[in-house]
Amino acid sequence: MKDNRGELDITRYINGLKDTIEGYVVLVKEHKKELWELKQIASENEKNKNLLQGYKKVIEDLSAKLRQKDS
Repeated sequence: MKDNRGELDITRYINGLKDTIEGYVVLVKEHKKELWELKQIASENEKNKNLLQGYKKVIEDLSAKLRQKDS
């Protein structure tokens, strides 16, 4: 004789909670991965910004030297 109490069965409830926890664990791992990727992108953007500022300074310096030569 099978004992099936339907939705009120505690083992079903516990298994449902375990499944929910497993889902949250997967979501947290994925979220951590996405955060790491975003931090990498932010770092790369900062490097590019610094490089751009350096190029801008070189161009300004060269332009100033050319203007001095022409004067």
